[in-house]
Amino acid sequence: MGTKGFRLQKKSLPLNNLAQIALSIENNAVKIRFVLAFLLLSALPCVAHTVIEEGDHYAVSHKWNYLKKQWQCSINIPVELYQYYQGRRHVSDDMVQFVLSDHDRGCIRSLVNSFREGGIEAGYSDRENMGNVIKFVQTLRYVSDMDSKGTDDYVRFPIETLVDGEGDCEDMAILAAAILHEMGYSVLLVVLPDHLALAIAYDEELDGTYYPYNGSKYYFLEVTHPGWDIGQIPDTFKKSKASLVPLVYQPMMRLLKCSYQQDSYYLYNKNVRFVLHCELENAGPGQTEGLQLHVLFKSNGRKTVVDRVFTLQEMMEGEMNAYELELTVPRPFHGSLEVHVEGDNFNPKSMSFDHIKLK
Repeated sequence: MGTKGFRLQKKSLPLNNLAQIALSIENNAVKIRFVLAFLLLSALPCVAHTVIEEGDHYAVSHKWNYLKKQWQCSINIPVELYQYYQGRRHVSDDMVQFVLSDHDRGCIRSLVNSFREGGIEAGYSDRENMGNVIKFVQTLRYVSDMDSKGTDDYVRFPIETLVDGEGDCEDMAILAAAILHEMGYSVLLVVLPDHLALAIAYDEELDGTYYPYNGSKYYFLEVTHPGWDIGQIPDTFKKSKASLVPLVYQPMMRLLKCSYQQDSYYLYNKNVRFVLHCELENAGPGQTEGLQLHVLFKSNGRKTVVDRVFTLQEMMEGEMNAYELELTVPRPFHGSLEVHVEGDNFNPKSMSFDHIKLK
């Protein structure tokens, strides 16, 4: 009995025949190794991310595998929109502003429509639709802020992550949260030591890690690397304390800078002309309502000497404004200056200066 393609014989063969057989065996071995390599490569996820600049927009395309099906999403992102987000501040003082930004809603909804239509065609359940979004984000390239931006803290807006095709844990979580939230799923940001992940509300009982929140179970989502399913949490974070951040649509105001100067005065003047310089930013999302600047001068005895409220023009997301405000302060004055940015639909921000002396 012999192997297919070869027949064993008992009689001796000439040397040249033996050489031909050896060469044939070697060639077939090469073919077998090639076939095995091809099968192994075919078994790996087919992931590809391409970005082509076409006039005024980037043509972004991403391919990935999910549930034995190859998926591809394509989206056009205006170059101007990408440049706008690159010009925004990228500090991690409030992640919600990156998830719910107003200016990228058209692009995010385009992605959502693709996932919805594809899910309907594939007959996916809610869990499978969630899983497809998660796998899409997981297959983007992981890169640290230091390697890609040369800094330890650069938070990308979803548009930047899509065009760049890469990001770190914060960037991946923000993009996934933006898509899942727009699809109508209830999502929380999960802040862990040196890490950002997600948690998603799911009515059915699942195995895995979840957080009770507002009467629902929010299951952990790790979106940084492929292979993590809903409810699965890396061992590193199983005993870590997590802070849960809901996605609330409201502006996040920043009091970027505050300084002051006082005019020269003469002994017979009872008051000092005091000029306050302030720079404000609305990091978003949304427009401010009832924006005002509240200025207080308090003596060392904590008595309020000056209490002024300045009504300001409302600010859109991403808007930055500088203000110069004039006040009259009775002299002599020893105490502190407090500046509060207040409004109807955002949390106030404050800055104070101690040891102010006006003789």
